[in-house]
Amino acid sequence: MAHEILSVKLWELDEQFSRLSSRIHLSQAASRPQLQQQIQALRRECQETEQTLRARLQRSRGELAPILAAAYEAGARSARQAKAALNRQILASGSPETGAEEKILLAEYALDFALQGANQALLLALEAIDAQFTGQEGDNQTT
Repeated sequence: MAHEILSVKLWELDEQFSRLSSRIHLSQAASRPQLQQQIQALRRECQETEQTLRARLQRSRGELAPILAAAYEAGARSARQAKAALNRQILASGSPETGAEEKILLAEYALDFALQGANQALLLALEAIDAQFTGQEGDNQTT
């Protein structure tokens, strides 16, 4: 069962990363109004996804759900604080070039963090599969 669930999640992640890559490449050729429309659409999409995730965590009967929800909220809060600090720094600098460079740096690190998060998710998935094997071995030894 774990293999099927994890395979579906991996497929979803792969689709999202492909979509992310495509969006970045397409945005480089877009006009400013097109880019601003894409930004607004993605903001709405992110809000909807965030609401869905929060709702799923609240409905979950798993014992770890409250811990996961708290961790997610802490991460989201940290990201909002970092973005607000960046915006304050950009305003204080008064330089559009500096602002663009800082936003590129933020985006670069956000992508690094996403990759690290994906690697951590992979590690958790492998550990879950290993635990399933351990459980199966225990079942086989008792029969």
